[in-house]
Amino acid sequence: MTVTTSQMTCMVVAMLAGLILPAGTLLFVRKKLGAGFKSFFMGCLVMFLFAMALESHLHKFVYSTTMGQVIWNNTVLYALYGGLMAGLFEETGRFLAIRFTMKNELEKDANAFSYAAGHGGFEAFCILFITMMNNLTYAFIMNDPARTAQIYENATQEQAEQIKLIFEQLSVTPAWTYLLSILERASAMLLQFGLTAFVWIAVKKGGKKTWFFPIAIAIHAFIDASMILVNQWIGNVFMTEIYVLIGAVVVCTLARTVWKKEEKTN
Repeated sequence: MTVTTSQMTCMVVAMLAGLILPAGTLLFVRKKLGAGFKSFFMGCLVMFLFAMALESHLHKFVYSTTMGQVIWNNTVLYALYGGLMAGLFEETGRFLAIRFTMKNELEKDANAFSYAAGHGGFEAFCILFITMMNNLTYAFIMNDPARTAQIYENATQEQAEQIKLIFEQLSVTPAWTYLLSILERASAMLLQFGLTAFVWIAVKKGGKKTWFFPIAIAIHAFIDASMILVNQWIGNVFMTEIYVLIGAVVVCTLARTVWKKEEKTN
């Protein structure tokens, strides 16, 4: 098993995109809108704490139970559970951060976009940059028979089986799918801008506007759950990513309409 030059090249492109997407978005919102750094790093922190730590630990616990196995083996239940948890954890984290740690940032609405860049950008960095860097490391090992033999020699049977699965996956994954992951992350970041706008309004305006917070949860849950179902039913990863992109554009368009309306009421 080996990894081709085209596969590795696409990994490198995706890895670089993991840096360019968050950094480029941050520079854009700072230069064009005057957004601050604090909101960006708060977005990064919320993504790490609520999605990658707390939500991840909940999933590990749930899937270790009998009910969790039922959910895992049923596509519809898995989609509904995963979508709802993603919406609850991320939007709650977003709400709490904006409400309690970013009071001074609320004075400047541009900071909402800086926050969104951090929230979505940190995830893009982890999924694209870190994942592709790991893939490249394995790819270099696979393409060196001596190193591959040494890895297997020093590994336990369980470790060897896991390594073999990784090698097999890398060897059969088409090069273009790594580039498609860039589109997937760009769509996800776009969605984060729309969701942040809703939660920002919910916090800043309060009162009847607080309903935008559960609306953000519902939208997030729907997009994530429907993405899983679409991918399962259509079975075409490219069409699934187009679906997510369209969903992100629709959400951002709705959020922009609401944002403009709220600006007029200030």
